[in-house]
Amino acid sequence: MLKSMTGYGSAAFENDQMSVDVEIKSLNSKFLDISTKLPKEVASFENEIKKILTEKIVRGKVNFTIEISLKSGLGSAGKLNSTLFKHYCQELRKSISEEVLGEADLVKEILKMPDIFEFEESASEEVPKDLLFDLIGQALDSCEQFRIQEGDAAQAALNTFAKHIDEKLILIKQKEPERIVVIKQRIQESLAELGASDKTDPNRFEQELIYYIEKLDIAEEIIRLQNHIAYFHEILAEDESQGKKLGFISQEMGREINTIGSKANNSEIQKLVVDMKDELEKIKEQVLNVV
Repeated sequence: MLKSMTGYGSAAFENDQMSVDVEIKSLNSKFLDISTKLPKEVASFENEIKKILTEKIVRGKVNFTIEISLKSGLGSAGKLNSTLFKHYCQELRKSISEEVLGEADLVKEILKMPDIFEFEESASEEVPKDLLFDLIGQALDSCEQFRIQEGDAAQAALNTFAKHIDEKLILIKQKEPERIVVIKQRIQESLAELGASDKTDPNRFEQELIYYIEKLDIAEEIIRLQNHIAYFHEILAEDESQGKKLGFISQEMGREINTIGSKANNSEIQKLVVDMKDELEKIKEQVLNVV
């Protein structure tokens, strides 16, 4: 089962004292990179939160945010900050005359100013740890489901791309006998030409012939590529998501495909090699986003 590195999850809580919002966003990355944005009320839990994220997310670039709004003073009267009230009054009167802004209107404006009322904080405004970590768990579960859904789509696509490479490889195997016949004809023609020459060194010619045949032989590359494709499907079917291993296998597949293309010496086979390379690039792009 594959899991995508792209994910999103959130959870929220609200009562008469506070509202708490937890949000997780993850994107693809070679390693685990966690960035947290926490309010002061829960800053002391940062290490615990990062430990949980590390265990659950495993790999990817993670942006984790908690927002807390404390509803201070609800149901109770605030105390007027008289010092601040006088300060606002003096500052406003310096620039606005009583003719422009009457006394009653001035008071109304001052009462709208920030921090003009003071509220006593109570113990009820503290965020309970159990509540906080329950919300984090909910957000993580939501993000995990998102990643699994995206991973299912990636797994289906990767299976299809690998299958297409295998189909092209089967066509190459079918064309291999024709390629061998053409190569033999070329060798026979060369033998006929060299046989007519008195300057031919039989030993040297035999060495060159062996080198030429080995250079054009793609049987081993075909077998290795078949094995890589089979192993690729095997890793895709495992319970644990292994994006890095799939990346390594795709690199090995690329080496064999390139070697087949360089040895083929056949236009039809080389076209199939180009098609395989196209499918392999799709695999590499998709694997980059897999955990």
